[in-house]
Amino acid sequence: MKILIAYATAGIGHKKAALAIKEAFDEIAPQDVQVSIIDSLDYTNAFFKRSYLKIYLLMVNKLPLLWGFLYYLADNFYFNLAIVHLRRFNNWLNSKRLVDYLLSSKPDCIVSTHFFTSEVISDLKKRGLLKSRLITVVTDYRLHSWWISDFTDTYIVASEDAKADLTRYNIPSSSIKILGIPVEPSFSKKLDKGKILEDAGLREGIFTILVIGGGFGVGPIEDIIKVIASISKFVQVITICGHNERLVETIKSLKARLNIEIKVLGYVNNVYDYMEISDILISKSGGITVSEGLAKELPMIIISPILGQETRNADYLKRFGAALKIENLSDLKALLDDLISHPEKIKMMKEAVRAIKRPMACYDIARLAIES
Repeated sequence: MKILIAYATAGIGHKKAALAIKEAFDEIAPQDVQVSIIDSLDYTNAFFKRSYLKIYLLMVNKLPLLWGFLYYLADNFYFNLAIVHLRRFNNWLNSKRLVDYLLSSKPDCIVSTHFFTSEVISDLKKRGLLKSRLITVVTDYRLHSWWISDFTDTYIVASEDAKADLTRYNIPSSSIKILGIPVEPSFSKKLDKGKILEDAGLREGIFTILVIGGGFGVGPIEDIIKVIASISKFVQVITICGHNERLVETIKSLKARLNIEIKVLGYVNNVYDYMEISDILISKSGGITVSEGLAKELPMIIISPILGQETRNADYLKRFGAALKIENLSDLKALLDDLISHPEKIKMMKEAVRAIKRPMACYDIARLAIES
């Protein structure tokens, strides 16, 4: 049996979801199951690949209001109906090498963590050129209509809300599985907190705040650190800046001027270690980061989420009591002082997190693909 995992590097999350599933396959797949993984954008033309990510980062970082407007506009049924053929033509125009790869490799099952890949595969199945079973893994807690492709056999979603979104588009319930968003197996394991604290040079028994800027280190991280430094309680901070090396240097410079204990990191492969030793997470509300935090039973504070998928994810968490959402950074100081002074509030948030976490999603998806 041949299984292909396909993602698209439009942000780090889709790749991380795919790698988590691959890691689960490596642990549980029988020897006769061959599993491979590709970035679908590697099989498109160079301009398409570069612009796909750059346009996304430009929009969310520099033009978030325009991004939000386009996100919701594209999710409108009638607008989507009007442009769907143009979008699919654009996919076909730029994905000839991807099509050739799929037709030559002929996997029995394809697990896709990005809608671009699912659309290309669905089109091949529609034309009778490919017989592979297609599993589409939605990487947010609500559904955008672009995730829907006519020949997806099974949709993997993280919530009842996302399932309801799909059924509104007449996707049968039998084709929808609520398994969660896949995160690395390490997020589901209990780790040695004392050893991690020691290795990180941090102290036990001190309220620890983890600040994450996503894989590309976006968000008002510098301003968040300044607010944390102004609170009345003694805390220690871990800041993960992703691939943003300039931000790493900025925070290090800030650390030298502020009377606060900060562990400054760039991109790391062991986020689970730092989540294990933290009391609360301040982060953007991307689907993967949220799911990683949930898996480690870590309550969240979300500040001014980007309109679109991040706002929907934040609202989902807030509704269940697993996160607090604030629109203004000026509200963060009072909020942190209150949480640190009332540990029972953190405890209640942790209980809410436990009710909605799905840390074993990568294994469940791998088993489903093997059984299919």
